[in-house]
Amino acid sequence: MEKKHYIPLKRLIIGGALLLLGAFGWFAARNISGFADFYGFNIYPVVENIFARISGIFPFSVAEIMVVGGILLALFAIVFFIVQMIRRKGRRLRFLASSGATVLLVGGIVLFEYVYGMGINYSRMPFSQTAGLKTGKYTKQQVREVLDYAIVNLTKAGEHIQLDGEGHIVIPDDLSERAAAAMTKLGEQYDVFNTFYPRVKPVMLSELMCYGHITGIFTFYSMEANYNRNNVPEEIGHTVCHELSHMTGFMREDEANFIAYLACRGSGDDYLTYCGWYDITIYLLNAYYPDAASGEYTEVWQALPDYTVKQLNMQNEFWDKYKTDFGEVAEAMNDVYLKINDQSDGTKSYGRVVDLVIADYYNAH
Repeated sequence: MEKKHYIPLKRLIIGGALLLLGAFGWFAARNISGFADFYGFNIYPVVENIFARISGIFPFSVAEIMVVGGILLALFAIVFFIVQMIRRKGRRLRFLASSGATVLLVGGIVLFEYVYGMGINYSRMPFSQTAGLKTGKYTKQQVREVLDYAIVNLTKAGEHIQLDGEGHIVIPDDLSERAAAAMTKLGEQYDVFNTFYPRVKPVMLSELMCYGHITGIFTFYSMEANYNRNNVPEEIGHTVCHELSHMTGFMREDEANFIAYLACRGSGDDYLTYCGWYDITIYLLNAYYPDAASGEYTEVWQALPDYTVKQLNMQNEFWDKYKTDFGEVAEAMNDVYLKINDQSDGTKSYGRVVDLVIADYYNAH
C-alpha cells in the first residue's frame, strides 16, 4: 500500500538549493555592482580551466554526446513516465512526487551550470572597455576608409594562401593548434586571454547545424569550443577563434567576433590571417552597402581579389541550400536568447563588430 506522506527530500533540497543559487547568481550579476566582474575575472577562469582540461582529453565533442544522450534520455523518461502512470494505479501520487523531485533536481543543475558557466559573464565588463575602445556613430566615408583598408590587407593575406580545386582556401590539418596559438598570442597583448585553450572540436552532426544556420557553438557545460565542419573553409578559421573567445568569458557576439578578428589578424598564420580579414570584410561590406551608391559599391566589389569574389559567391550558394522554416525558427530563438542576456539588438548585435573594428582602426591611425 502506498505511503501517504512520501517526500523525496534529498532531491528536493539539492534541486531547490541549486535553483536558488542559480537565481541569486543571475540577479546579482545584473543588480550588484562589481559582482559579475569579480566572478568573471577571478572565479570563472578557474572553473573554465579545470573543465576545459577535462573535456579536452577526449578527441571528440563531449557536448555533442551529452546533447544527443540528453535528448534520448528525455524521450525515454517521457515514455517511462507515461507507462508508469498507467501501470501504477494505486501508487501514482508517490510516483508523481518522485518524478517532480527529479525534474526539480535536473532543472536546478541545468540552471546552476548555465548561470555560473556562462550567464554571469554577459554582465561583466565588456572587452571594448578593457581594450580602451570607444565606439560612436560613423560616417559612410569612415566605413569606406576602413573597408578599403580591410580589402588591402585581405589581398595581401591572399598572396600566401593555398586554394583547392574549387577555389576554397585549404584548411590546415592542425587547425585546432593554430587557433589555440593565435589566442595565446593575443594573451600576450591582453592578460584576459592568458589562459589554457583546449582543442577546438568539429561537430559530427554538422549537417543539422547548417539547417539551424549555426557555424559554431560554445558549450558551457563541457567548456568546449565546437564548430560546424560543413561550413565553407573561409569562415571556419574565424569561427574557431570566435568560439575560443567565448571560453574566456566574453559572451557578447559582437565582441567575440572582434576578438576573433584580432586573434586571426595578429596570428602570423597564413590561413587564420586570411580568414580574419575575409570575415571582417564581409561585415564591412554589409555595413557599407545600405548607404553606398551603386557605383560606389561596385567600385569596392571590383577591388576584391577574383578568388575572394568566387568564395563569397560559393558561400552564398552554400547557405542558400539551408534556407528553411527550421532555420528561421532557430534564428528567432537565438534572437530571443540574446535579448534575454542584455543584448537588446538581438541578432543585430552581430553587426556591431563593425563599430569595434572602426574604433580600433582610428585608435591605431
